Order: sequence, then C-alpha cells, then structure tokens
Amino acid sequence: MTEQDRIDITDLINLHGHLIDAGELDQAGELFTPDITYDVKDFGFGSLHGTAALREAALALGSANPVGHHVTNIVITRIDDRSARVHSKGIGIQADGTSGSVVYDDVVVRGPDGWKISHRKVSARRAPLGVRGVGPREVLERFRQASITQSADDMRRVYAADAVHEFPFTRPGLPSRLTGRDEIVTWISAGWQDNPLRYERYRTLAVHATSDPDTIIVEQEALGTSAITGEFALPNIVVLTVRDGEIAHLRDYVNIPAALAALGHDT
Repeated sequence: MTEQDRIDITDLINLHGHLIDAGELDQAGELFTPDITYDVKDFGFGSLHGTAALREAALALGSANPVGHHVTNIVITRIDDRSARVHSKGIGIQADGTSGSVVYDDVVVRGPDGWKISHRKVSARRAPLGVRGVGPREVLERFRQASITQSADDMRRVYAADAVHEFPFTRPGLPSRLTGRDEIVTWISAGWQDNPLRYERYRTLAVHATSDPDTIIVEQEALGTSAITGEFALPNIVVLTVRDGEIAHLRDYVNIPAALAALGHDT
C-alpha cells in the first residue's frame, strides 16, 4: 500500500462526516460501494444494504441524526493491493448538545473510481477503559426511573437491541415474551397510554446474587397511585441479566392478582 493510498483512504473516512452533516445523502456513492453493508445492529437498526437503504434510514431518523460527525484515530491495515481494514473512532454531537462515542470498523476496496467503503460496522462505546459496563443493580435503577417518568427514550437506552423480556405469569391476551428493543419499548409505551396505574417509586425487599455477576434476582414492590382504586403496592420478582450496561434478558414475575386489584378488576 502506497503513501498515496493511505492519504486517499484517510480522506475517504473524513469525507463521511462532511457529506452526512451537510445532508448531501445523494452523494453517498462517493463514500460507499453500491452494495455497501452498513451494520448498525448495536443501535437496534439491523444491517442496511445498499446506498438507497442508507439514504432512507437517515431520512427516517430525521432530527435524531447527529448534527456533527467527527472522526478521529484512523488506523489502516492492508489486506491486499485492492482492500484494507480501517479502524476509527467517531464522536456524534446531537442538536441538544449531548454527545456519544462510537467505533467504526470498515473494509475499504479500490475500484476504477478510487477507494470506497464496502462494509461498515458501527459499535457504541458505553463502558470506560474497555472494562465491563455498569452492573445489574445500576441498570435496574435506570429501568425503574424510566418506568416512573414514562420515558420511551430512556427505556430504549436501558435495553439491548436484541433484549428479551419474559412474563412467566400472564393472562390470555397478554404476551408471555417480547423480543428485541423495539418490540419491548413499543409494548411498554402502549401500556402507559392505556394504564391508569402511575408508578411513583420502588421498594426493594431483597436482592440475591447469582453465580453470574451480570445476573441478579430482585424482590420488589412498585408503589404508586391508581386512577381507579387509589394507592397501590405491586409486589413482583425480576431476574435481570445485563450486557455492556444494558438489559439483555429480564424475566418479570408479575403478581397478577395484585395488578388486577389495583385496576379494580375481580381476580
């Protein structure tokens, strides 16, 4: 790989932020091969294929797109004369001033019109110094707070993209298993709209460690007010497993009779 190849590849990686931030989505062909695979599974969006799919996804995201993409720490590793791997870090600035960090893992190939990205994987950086992220107790508190404030955005930040939420105790017409962040948060958010119960705080009765440091068993009560029956205390048990600071699996043992009583229904 020549010095000019490295300069051209570096310019290619840097160009991404300029075009995207300027909204020049029709010029994606300057960055990517027509059959680009863009892996954003870490953010719950799966893998996108082709420049048209990238453009549609960016437009659908709308105002949630960062207003600034800043790429740093570019490392290029030769595969052969016509391809290379590129490892870089990205900083995204949102319209509200918040920011986040990602890692880009790219495969670039050289064609008749120069170097292009043929495969990109975007991974979120959530844990400092490469160590394990926050533990299950901290994640549990984030989940509780999102439930109290009924914030769908905060709830999305709690769950991993491929999370599973199970209800071993359920009733006809209600799910026993939800799979994936989108399905989970959509179901929870819909419940907030129709449910007269408002959680105000949680009372922890006991927390049991397991042989897996990322899994805890929690005995708790959700305390709040029902628009139908007044104050309530709903006991339940959760088995919570986290991965990289997010819920990977939650087994939610709901006390069905207590929930029905708070809703004013006969058991």
